Amino acid sequence: MIPTWFPWIIVGGLLFVLLSFIASKYKHNMYQSKQFMQDFISGSILIGFIGVLMPDVFPNIQLPLSFSMLSNDIDSDFDLQVGPPRLAGR
Repeated sequence: MIPTWFPWIIVGGLLFVLLSFIASKYKHNMYQSKQFMQDFISGSILIGFIGVLMPDVFPNIQLPLSFSMLSNDIDSDFDLQVGPPRLAGR
């Protein structure tokens, strides 16, 4: 089952790209193509961390009917996690 914050990773990445583009134009600097990927990855990582630490902050995004039917066919069980995520190697 996909967490509710997972689709917000794309939104966070695009938001960082947009803010960085506006800041570079405001300072009259050139926005390079390399900065696009750096900003998108930075925004995605930040939203991922926030999603793991505070998953209730993000509202649920409704998927189109074809995606929701596909995700229901894969796994219909609900996993319940209480507490912080497990550390790797334990």
